[in-house]
Amino acid sequence: MTELRQPIVSLLGHVDHGKTTLLDRITGAARAAREAGGITQHIGAFELPGDTVRKLCAGLLATERFRLPGLLFVDTPGHRSFETLRRRGGALADLAVVVIDAKEGAMPQTRESIQILRHEKTPFAVALTKIDLLPAYRRPTGPVRLAELLSKGTGEFPRAVDERVYATAEALHELGFSAERFDRVSDFTRNVGIVPVSARHGVGIAELLALLVGLAQRFLSEELTQKDVPGEATILERSDEKGVGPVGQVIVYRGSLCVGDAIVATGRVEPFASRIRAIYRPGPLAAARGARVGRLQSVDRATAAAGVYLSAPGIEEAMPGGLLKVVRNPHEEAEVREELARDRASIAEIAPSGVAVFADTLGGLEALAFECREANVPIHEAGVGPVGRSTVLRMATVKEPTHRAVLAFNVPILPDAEATADGASVRLFRGDVMYKILEEFRAWQEQRAAEIRAERRQAVTAPARVEILRGFVFRASKPAIVGVKVLAGTLRTGVRLEKPDGTEVGVVKSLRRQEEALSEAPAGSEVAAAIDGAVIGRNLKEGDVLVVHLTEAAVRRLRDEPLSPAERALVEETIERHRRTDPFWAR
Repeated sequence: MTELRQPIVSLLGHVDHGKTTLLDRITGAARAAREAGGITQHIGAFELPGDTVRKLCAGLLATERFRLPGLLFVDTPGHRSFETLRRRGGALADLAVVVIDAKEGAMPQTRESIQILRHEKTPFAVALTKIDLLPAYRRPTGPVRLAELLSKGTGEFPRAVDERVYATAEALHELGFSAERFDRVSDFTRNVGIVPVSARHGVGIAELLALLVGLAQRFLSEELTQKDVPGEATILERSDEKGVGPVGQVIVYRGSLCVGDAIVATGRVEPFASRIRAIYRPGPLAAARGARVGRLQSVDRATAAAGVYLSAPGIEEAMPGGLLKVVRNPHEEAEVREELARDRASIAEIAPSGVAVFADTLGGLEALAFECREANVPIHEAGVGPVGRSTVLRMATVKEPTHRAVLAFNVPILPDAEATADGASVRLFRGDVMYKILEEFRAWQEQRAAEIRAERRQAVTAPARVEILRGFVFRASKPAIVGVKVLAGTLRTGVRLEKPDGTEVGVVKSLRRQEEALSEAPAGSEVAAAIDGAVIGRNLKEGDVLVVHLTEAAVRRLRDEPLSPAERALVEETIERHRRTDPFWAR
């Protein structure tokens, strides 16, 4: 029988929805079961050995079919870290748990997390937490299975749980997933299992673990099959450890890493080669979550899946979210360098015109690029790290004005960049929730597009029809000042007025409404107009109807503008009049 490695499980969800409490409960349950195997602390992760899982899930798992060596939970603060957890061709995590507060429901970061899982095609379950806050919940006096709690509770509590389950299923349906309470799912290829959980009291923990084991063994056997191949890992972070120096915090997801192995890793500037000098594992968990007891333990080998510290020359240059691979000869080293360079370059498809996107990790950048593609937002430039002045200057030259923007996910915008942006007409958007960044950008883009349309209309002669009001002649000439009513279109200063037969009357020098000077007057307005060239009694009289003179070039441009029906009719009248003598006019 083939040997399986333990699957890597990541917890995701909205802030304060209970990820930390759930993780604490799982580690606490594992400590309580330490006589069955205990718990091993890894960097950024912790391991539940198979014997521990068997004991916790007694009666829920078919022991003879349990083949996993355990579960490796990635200890992350949420979806941001999941984006960091990458490997070639997808996300590092094999499985995920989306944590949703039963009372609050799906929130922005919940939806963002699920979008990432959909993009990476990562199987996941939902932990519907804080069911102990629902009506009629009664704290169990001892260990109890979820099914027993639901069946023994009063009718109000099971109904409240089902209401929250259905609301969660509806939110998932909006995101493209079918979901149901886990014990009612018959086909997990078609439905996401929702497990009601009270992390505070340990209710539903065993069922959640059993569901993860079932998903892993049913759908991930091929991915989890151990292979004797050179090691591959993802880089979580760089740090300095007392007594050790600079180290890279990595999770080995394939093969093995050994002391002395030659490696190539994604760097902040470009891939670099090095050699593993030492591998360390932390001590066991202390009473507090994440605390370590004792010094780092030096080991010769780390086999997937495991979280470890690596010491290697130049490791401080490693890029969080990047990859690290063992190479066996110079030819392989060259190939891997090219591969990692391509992997970084392929994260965002670069367009001739588009926005700039920046993030704190490669995984974050990849997720932001994905969200931009989903929203049909093209990308012109992409990078990892702070946004500087040079980026702003380059974005100022982008042809499309509504693309002159920088979307910065969880990275700072340097002061010189902020100072340059205003003068360069580049808009900066920064935040730690992608949906909000994109929503703010979309709102600005719509506003900017409306401003551009208005500016463009100002540059194009607008069609209009006006009537000279009877009894409102204030001056007969030089210039004539008369009351006019705008019958259709928009009358602007600077336009030439003519009679419907093409006889020129004069140029509108100014428009006023009482004491207010106007640059334009929309349809329905009655204003005083100063018309240079008009002479009352000679080429203009009360009651005359005039139109704005449109040149052939103006008519061609107006065809591409969003005109009202009345404005479109004025343009067509002009075309018809000119084509009586020139059939090809404005074609």
